[in-house]
Amino acid sequence: MDLFGILREFSEKICPDLWNDGLVIGVSGGPDSLALLHILSQFPTLPSQTIVVHLDHELRNNSSKDGRFVTQIAQDWGFNIVVDNQNIKKIASKHKLSIEDAGRQARYTLFKRIADTHNIKLILVGHNADDQVETILMNFVRGAGISGLSGMSPITPIVPSMLTIATYEHSDIFIGRPLLSVPRQDIQEYCIDNNLSPIQDPTNNNKRYLRNRIRHEITPILKDINPKIHQTTSHISTILKNDSVVLQQANKIAWNNIVAYFDDHKVVIKRSMFGQALTGTQLAILRLAIKQLRPNIRNIDFNPISYAAEFSKTGDVRQECSLPGNLIMKIDYQHLIIVEARITTDYHINSPFLVNGETITIEAPGSVALESCGWKLLVDFPEKIHWKSVYKNADRWKAYIDCDKLENNPLQLRSRRTGDKFQPLGMHGKSQSLAHYMTNARIPYELRNCIPLLVSGKQIIWIAGWRLDHRACISKNSQNIMRVRMTCTQ
Repeated sequence: MDLFGILREFSEKICPDLWNDGLVIGVSGGPDSLALLHILSQFPTLPSQTIVVHLDHELRNNSSKDGRFVTQIAQDWGFNIVVDNQNIKKIASKHKLSIEDAGRQARYTLFKRIADTHNIKLILVGHNADDQVETILMNFVRGAGISGLSGMSPITPIVPSMLTIATYEHSDIFIGRPLLSVPRQDIQEYCIDNNLSPIQDPTNNNKRYLRNRIRHEITPILKDINPKIHQTTSHISTILKNDSVVLQQANKIAWNNIVAYFDDHKVVIKRSMFGQALTGTQLAILRLAIKQLRPNIRNIDFNPISYAAEFSKTGDVRQECSLPGNLIMKIDYQHLIIVEARITTDYHINSPFLVNGETITIEAPGSVALESCGWKLLVDFPEKIHWKSVYKNADRWKAYIDCDKLENNPLQLRSRRTGDKFQPLGMHGKSQSLAHYMTNARIPYELRNCIPLLVSGKQIIWIAGWRLDHRACISKNSQNIMRVRMTCTQ
């Protein structure tokens, strides 16, 4: 197999722009990375910024010998080199990771730091076709979905879940795997043909690690059944990656339709539309929501999100269930609200709100800003009233008020208080407690303490966005009409 040609095609067709900006080359000293470095040393020209990086995992007493070996080889072949050492066992214990995951994340963290420092956009590693088979089988054993079963890609961006042991800073850096289609046997033959003496890491034979068990026990059986297992796995990977793109597009459309609001702290889902979606779409929306709030999370178990999807149908208002990443899903009348556990969801959804207990005095005419939410209240006295537009007013954030019916007190905006009552328009002057009205109107429970109330003295005039008081409504005989509007300034 022409490994030089494979690497040249990778550089010229798959990532020429990234390649030309510079290279970070991860080299452990094993057959794969040593062959990769040797092939690169045969290139007539390489980017001026080409840096070899080696990480000593400190898993063996004599592991520092590997760093000295790689340093000597890199210098002999004309490369700049950086060697670092980290205690992977301590990292694994601190972050509750397996040794394999901790080592991988430590390597990628180091590679990214070097790339960021030198403004390099491409990191090359020596993963081969056997690694791909093992990765897919590992993901299968762990119960991965379509993304995990599609395995590794020849080139992929670094994402937060790859670096959970460190603070992730966004950058357009990619991991390149130019030898991903090359079987391990071909790489070993390349090393023999070119008189290379790679390091043989004894931990690769330790069957305590899942990858090694698959490598030494499962893969040989598969190769015996199907000698072309590498090609078969490659085809499966390609098919699933293509299917994954289709699903991602469909899920993005579903997200835009079903999610009412999201930011870094909460995701608000339209409960009715979510319930009407296919089960696969529901699970995808929940996974995306978790990723939105926990970008560093690597594995999302099936069971908790499957339970949450079912719970969304059967749970009662104000009930909640747990999600991965210390998140919870709360059920409201019209929404499913996903937030961090023990964090209050005291907010409005695309609506104005007040901090609980806040009171704002209003000059009329005039305007006042609600600094807590980026909305403002406008008050004026229109000279001409078009009665038809008033009676058919479809703008929930606009109301017309007969000032002659108000108490002779300053106008204020405030949040609700214990014992508040008002006369909802349409109930023929019947008085009702504000708490009772909010329950009947299905105003989300956790939003009730922050909805702005327009008041004059003790009289509630308008529950902003919800209902006008019967006593404040205008008629054709009204002479002194005030218009109030709430608008978003953000």
